[in-house]
Amino acid sequence: MRKPLSFSYQLAIVLIMVVIGAIAGIYLPWYALGILFAFLAYILRLPTGNAFVLGLISGFLVWAISAYWINLQHPSSLPGRMANLFPLGGSVLVLYVLSGFFGGLTGGVWAWAGAKLRFK
Repeated sequence: MRKPLSFSYQLAIVLIMVVIGAIAGIYLPWYALGILFAFLAYILRLPTGNAFVLGLISGFLVWAISAYWINLQHPSSLPGRMANLFPLGGSVLVLYVLSGFFGGLTGGVWAWAGAKLRFK
């Protein structure tokens, strides 16, 4: 049985995933984030449960912060119109959280799959 990962090690992994995901998001398509998370989970030998949670947190942070940052750098009425289109009550903040949720699911599932490859 593996010993549990320390909090500081988990925090370092999240930081690494967020930085790599943000850099990859500039140059690569959206799904590259998941592939990179799978590669990192495989290389770092993360347990499958921890890999999913760390990928979920990292993907959420990357996508939610990216959505906010892009709107901050280039103000547009599009996020507000999208928030009105979806049943979000016109809240752009909820739209950022929803975007982060989907990014978190992408990152979590891919990190889990990368960790699962290690234990075959």
